[in-house]
Parts: sequence; C-alpha cells; structure tokens
Amino acid sequence: MPGILFVYSEPGSAVTDEEFNDWYDNEHVPLRLPIPGFQSWSCWTAADNQRPTYAAIYDLTSPSVVDEPPYSDLAHTRSEREQSLISRLALLDRRTYTLREPVHPTKAGAAYNPLAPGPYLSIVELEVKPEHEAEFDRWYDEEHIPMLAKVPGWVRSRRFVLEFAAATGTEAKEGRPPKHLSIHEWETPAAFDTTEFKDALQTPWMAKIKETAVVEARRRVFKFARSWDRS
Repeated sequence: MPGILFVYSEPGSAVTDEEFNDWYDNEHVPLRLPIPGFQSWSCWTAADNQRPTYAAIYDLTSPSVVDEPPYSDLAHTRSEREQSLISRLALLDRRTYTLREPVHPTKAGAAYNPLAPGPYLSIVELEVKPEHEAEFDRWYDEEHIPMLAKVPGWVRSRRFVLEFAAATGTEAKEGRPPKHLSIHEWETPAAFDTTEFKDALQTPWMAKIKETAVVEARRRVFKFARSWDRS
C-alpha cells in the first residue's frame, strides 16, 4: 500500500533559516532523490503563523521503504555538517503513514501532477475513539471530502493512517501523534472563507462526530515552497 514520509521541522534559535534551507536543499533532499520507492519530494512553509515552521512530504511506494536500505543507511552515513545541524534543531518530527482507501479523485483528474501540488495545504490530524472509527470513516468519505470537493479552490484531498512516529529536539511533544491524517490541497487560502467551505464544517453529521468520536484535533496551513524531480 502506498504511503508518505511526513516531517515537521523547526530550526529554533540555534539554527538560522538560511543554514537550514541550504542544508535541506543542497544535501538532505539530493541524497533522497535516487532512492527507489520515493516518488515525490516537497517542502512547505507555515502560512498560519504557528510552529513548526517547515513541513516536508515524500510520497512512497510503501511506508516500509524507510526501514530498508538504501534509506535506512542514511542515518549511519551522515556528514559532520548534518550531524551537527540535526542535533541543534528545535524539532525534527518524522512520521510514516499508509494511504487510506478509497482514494478520492482530484479536481484535475488524470491531469493532476503530483510534482506540482496545490500551492496551499491544510493538514488535519485527528484522534478518534476506536469504537467510533467506522462511522468516522463513513462521514469523512461519504460526506466531508465530497463537500470539500465542491469548494472553489479545492485541488485534492487524501487520508492517511499513522504507522510510525519519532521526534527529537526541545520542542518535541510527548506521546504519539493522532492516528488519522488528512492533507487537503488548495489553490488559495481564500477557499476557507467561502460559503461552501463553511457549510462543509457545519453539518449535523460533523457535529455528531466532533461530539462523540473525536478525542484530539490539530489543524495547520502551509504554503508550497519547493519540489524536486528525480530527472
């Protein structure tokens, strides 16, 4: 089953943004471009004035790609520069997720280019009571995403289930992140002010899910910074 490697990063006071981006663009990502199983590489910056400041998304043929060579070898072959920088980051939060089916079609259909995603993301993390997960999934697939797809400016929505998480740094949170992750791509954050978007958040079914099923909810908004191509 396909999945993603999802990473939150915060340079903090010990690493400048210039140093972080130079390392990321010129050392970190290039080492991952040739790895079989990696299908996309994108970096995002916060558009909501919250921390962490950076997010990265790597599409994988399977979450297991990160547990096997050659990717797993990277942790043992880091340069002195990379070792030093990672040790000084305020946050390095790495997670793998499995893509959840059904996979909903994109606005552009077959013309959608995963190397050129929507310029904005809303990232929603939800922890749900196990006894309510079946209804939660039905609501998300049968009502919520179909309604979001009608919002002007919507591009794509995908859902994932957490497989692994590990975080280091002074800003790392204790405990495991929420199990359910949704990534929604948008043409503009103005979509959040539309009637269609507000209607999608105010249905009786959603109110029921929030009251009876959701234990924890986190939401972030990010702006596209850069993507890479293997060629």
